[in-house]
Amino acid sequence: MDSKEINHNNETEVKNDSQAALMETLVKNSEKQLFYSRIAAFAALAAAAALVICLIVLVPSVMKTISQANSVMVQASDTIILADEAIKSVTEMSEAIKEMGNNMDSLIAENSESIAEVMKKLEAIDFEGLNSAIKDLGDVVEPFANFFGKFR
Repeated sequence: MDSKEINHNNETEVKNDSQAALMETLVKNSEKQLFYSRIAAFAALAAAAALVICLIVLVPSVMKTISQANSVMVQASDTIILADEAIKSVTEMSEAIKEMGNNMDSLIAENSESIAEVMKKLEAIDFEGLNSAIKDLGDVVEPFANFFGKFR
């Protein structure tokens, strides 16, 4: 064999060795990359499983809370309706009281005139003359009473 051939064989062997080392490095790197990809996939799977478990645990309690909030809103709505009706009743009652007050004012005004007229008429009565007439009537009736009293 010739030195060129030996040199060439040596070079080929060196190339083959470096290619083999390069391939071995690539395989190791691929294996590491596969390992870390598997870890990432398992982590994603664990996170998805945790999310599903959280949803399974939380959704019923959230739905219960929403249902309770809905019933509270219905009760609040009913209470607001009742309060509105009460306010309307109070408004109607205050209007009736106001009207009654106006009627009382007009009644008092009307009766005050009548009372004033009655007072004027009472002042016009001669009580002394009336007392004197009653005494005279008593004097006239007394003999008749005595007369009829004897028939008893």
